Amino acid sequence: MAILGLLTDIHRELGMDPPSLPQVPPDPFREQLATVIEAGVPIFSFTFGIPAPEAMAELRARRIVTIGTATTVGEAEQLEAAGVDAIAAQGAEAGAHRGTFAGPAEEALIPMLELVRGIAARVRVPIIASGGIMNGGEIAEALRAGAEAVQLGTAFMNCPEAGTSRPYREALRAARGDDTAITRAFSGRAARGIRNAFMERVGERRELILPFPIQNSLTRPMRAASARQGNAQYLSLWAGTGVDRIRELPAAELVRVLMEELRAAND
Repeated sequence: MAILGLLTDIHRELGMDPPSLPQVPPDPFREQLATVIEAGVPIFSFTFGIPAPEAMAELRARRIVTIGTATTVGEAEQLEAAGVDAIAAQGAEAGAHRGTFAGPAEEALIPMLELVRGIAARVRVPIIASGGIMNGGEIAEALRAGAEAVQLGTAFMNCPEAGTSRPYREALRAARGDDTAITRAFSGRAARGIRNAFMERVGERRELILPFPIQNSLTRPMRAASARQGNAQYLSLWAGTGVDRIRELPAAELVRVLMEELRAAND
């Protein structure tokens, strides 16, 4: 198997034992959902598709607010039909895994503002904009486009409260906006991250990418060893396209700055 050959070389570079195909456990979703319901959480958000109708009915019966992820207008319409309370509109700029579930990920790379406008014109549930938002001015743009709220990920990755590893933080500091790319190399699912050696060595060669979650489990030991050794070249460095504008501030201070920028953008 080609990926085992490549990982054998990388494991050797990192001083690790040779890789082997992992045993993939059964899908834990039912057990996870039961835990969510038992805990009585107020909000349940999900991605990579839509829970079964009986699961959605159970969540509604418990008055748990549901938020689904859409990367296209069509996906947003499916989510609304399934009864979600809100939709997270994941634009092409967003870091980490793509939530696409109703078509090829490559055909669902819609810029955030365009996606928000398109969804707002077709669905009635609130929209949460996501993807490349790094400052208050961009929050204002998303709200004007039709979003009720926004979600930021990359913007908070270098806050001291974040659990970001040292090599990951250093890669975030050094990155530029055009340093990110969509890859399946680490997990088997399309995700946006900072380019590094593993992404370059794997590329998008089908013979080196196994389906999710097998690829994800197979590369996990490599990623863990890389983090321990301070080597960012074999880490999954998930980040959005605005990574070059990241700010190293405590989370509360960053929120205060974002709100000041938002107010200034609306004056």
